[in-house]
Amino acid sequence: MPQTSAPRRRISVRAFLSAYTVTSAVLVAFTGFFLYFAARGNDVAMADWRFMRMTKWYLVDIHVVLAFALLIAAVLYGVARIAGRRRAEGVVLRLVWSAIGCAAALYTGWYVIGEHPVLIPDVRVTAHPASVVPDQVTLTWADDPTTTQAIQWRTSPIEGASQLRFRTASGADWTVVPAETSLLEDPDLANDVFNARHAVQLQGLTPATDYTYQVGHDGLWTEPAEFTTAGSTDTFSFVYMGDVQTGIEAWSALVQAADERDPDAAFYILAGDLVNKGCHRNEWDALFNSAGGVFAGKPLVPIIGNHDDCDEEGGPWMYLRMFDLPDNGPERIEPERAYSFTYGNALFVCLDSNLDPDTQTEWLEARLAESQATWKFVLLHHPAYSSKPHRDNKDIRKAWCPLFDKYGVDIAFQGHDHAYTRTYPLVDGEAVNDPNHGVNYVLSVAGDKYYEQEPRDFVQVAYTELSTYQVVQITGRHLTYRAYDIEGNVVDQLDLTK
Repeated sequence: MPQTSAPRRRISVRAFLSAYTVTSAVLVAFTGFFLYFAARGNDVAMADWRFMRMTKWYLVDIHVVLAFALLIAAVLYGVARIAGRRRAEGVVLRLVWSAIGCAAALYTGWYVIGEHPVLIPDVRVTAHPASVVPDQVTLTWADDPTTTQAIQWRTSPIEGASQLRFRTASGADWTVVPAETSLLEDPDLANDVFNARHAVQLQGLTPATDYTYQVGHDGLWTEPAEFTTAGSTDTFSFVYMGDVQTGIEAWSALVQAADERDPDAAFYILAGDLVNKGCHRNEWDALFNSAGGVFAGKPLVPIIGNHDDCDEEGGPWMYLRMFDLPDNGPERIEPERAYSFTYGNALFVCLDSNLDPDTQTEWLEARLAESQATWKFVLLHHPAYSSKPHRDNKDIRKAWCPLFDKYGVDIAFQGHDHAYTRTYPLVDGEAVNDPNHGVNYVLSVAGDKYYEQEPRDFVQVAYTELSTYQVVQITGRHLTYRAYDIEGNVVDQLDLTK
């Protein structure tokens, strides 16, 4: 009999596609799991690998998410197969375990998305990474401006101890002071995860004296800079600015112009929202870089804005790490969120309007009541009298404004509304004819993000879409307030006499 050969088996297109899909899924899953666990589940960790720097993070994330999506899909498929069987034996038990597996897979997928910030999207880079050369040198006050000076700066993590050396401007010998150093981590900052933050508080200085200082380590020193301690004089000036937030480049030109036109200003006030996202260190890097070294010679007096606060991420913790501020605020809130100081014949009370006003009201009244200063100023981010009704802050007006009236506050410096506004002098919310009686509420914007305004009965001067800086000059019992635009034009003015 003739022999017959076995029939040839043909691979159908459907079978081929199925095999291809399964194989691809396995490879994708394997690659995704490998990348996830090998790189500790973080895109920034992947960026530390040299070859990964040339790979688009989104492509890596696709593998990772698909891997966990396939895991979820496999569990759901198993549940569907079990539920579709006719035989009921063991179905309930299998459904229970499948449900547990499905929940675990869903939680794992959610965790993966949280660990891969590109997906939300939050992996960032800084245009100004730290190096061994100190930068971001900033003066603040943590105590009496007549006899103390606080200095902060940053480097990349270094081996040697960081130091500051100083002397009087006419002195010959340096005094060397060790710095307190801590690491500041931003895990989502791909090219500069860790910074070393350094701080020194100089004590026992001589009032009204010029000092020269340098910061550095291992014999590497910055160029000499200078600061001047406050004296008993009642003649001085300072600069006040509103929100910077998203307009850091525009603010850079404004702060440089202010420094050039008023080089004798004793210090600078920034009334909150210094950056847009307070826990993104790349934004702080941009802010300090754009300041152009102004704050290395003139102390900065910052106020916490809502954008400086990290909200659910732990409050304004990065803001507080950036600045060394007075620890004389209310006991009911975190130190340095609210504070006060006296400069010359003026009291400055700095409030945190992000918090419930009642947490600071008792302390505020005590500071205002005990001060014998000729001039009294309050600094807060959210305005007591807003430029638009829907941005109204009634709780602030109810808790604090009666105290401003009672204790003779002269000017309230504010921000938040991204416009320029100066009210009539107000007493109990009503305008008075004499500018020397009542509280003058001013708010301004220093960046390039603007909000529209609406006519308000209490507003005397208003500008929309205008970035300004304000110079306040005090000469004994006389005060001049001038608002300037970037060109140096006076756009508003106020004169007060005690």
